[in-house]
Amino acid sequence: MERTMYMTDKRTKKTVLAALAAAMVTGATILSVPVPGFRLYFNLGEGIIYTVAILWGAKHGAVAGGLGAALADLILGYPIWAPITLLIKGLEGYVVGTLAPRGRLKAMIAGAAVMATGYTLSAGLLYGWAAAPVELVTDFVQTGVGIAIALPLSSLLESKLKPVL
Repeated sequence: MERTMYMTDKRTKKTVLAALAAAMVTGATILSVPVPGFRLYFNLGEGIIYTVAILWGAKHGAVAGGLGAALADLILGYPIWAPITLLIKGLEGYVVGTLAPRGRLKAMIAGAAVMATGYTLSAGLLYGWAAAPVELVTDFVQTGVGIAIALPLSSLLESKLKPVL
């Protein structure tokens, strides 16, 4: 009986943590700067997605990235992007979480490549190919800032938060 109670508590903790991580991504993404001339924006969500994926793995990275960023798209008035974001940011978080044990920086670069490729192609298809270079530059800056946030933040939080799971 106690074993079942412990397992339920652990599952509950993981669920609550995933929801909290998604909420943090939503908040960091809402702090955004619109890109003039296009329905695009720059945000700080990558830093949280990468940190969550590094600390708690691929599943949490995918949930936090996909759900958190898609919710931000809806809140910010970009509903056409929400399903695209769910897929791209979810995959980005999953890739970072999967590869992080083999090297955090390489994992984040791989995640950044997934994100930049997905959004550049999507922007080109949605708005015409003139939007693609603007999207690509914005994505490079955004993922670079995300990496700069996540490298020290994940190291700082690792010993504090890893035992939670």
